[in-house]
Amino acid sequence: MADTLAMNPLATALLGDQTLHTGLARSAYYRWFMDPAERLVSPEEDHPRHGRAQAARLRVALTSGSDIPRAARIVAELQEHSPEFVRLWELQEVAQRYDESKTIVHPELGRIDVDGQVLFTDNRAQTLVVLTTRPGTESHGKLELLSVIGHQQLTS
Repeated sequence: MADTLAMNPLATALLGDQTLHTGLARSAYYRWFMDPAERLVSPEEDHPRHGRAQAARLRVALTSGSDIPRAARIVAELQEHSPEFVRLWELQEVAQRYDESKTIVHPELGRIDVDGQVLFTDNRAQTLVVLTTRPGTESHGKLELLSVIGHQQLTS
């Protein structure tokens, strides 16, 4: 359901604490379509592709996930409140794959390019997402800085 169960300190500094959400908002699928703040971590030019991927992954969760009734509640809520979701849901796309590389927009450091790797449990009920940067890149330097300063604000 794209619920974040745990984050290391660097992930929290990079993405904000995604473990604090409650109710349907625990699901990143739900938040993408219902919470404008969720989109701030992705470059605007990536929003259409990311929205399609979120809808396609939610379709997988609805048919083979560990909590199908909850997935159905999320789909129903999104169909009622998000015209964008309705349009993307009608495409009937199905996807399980995680983007191998993406850009995250940090509020103080700006764009950080990361490579993603996903590790699955045997039954695919849980995943571990590992984000890394390429050594020697500007993004790597930004992530190293973030590992030192944590989630402190850099500006007043």
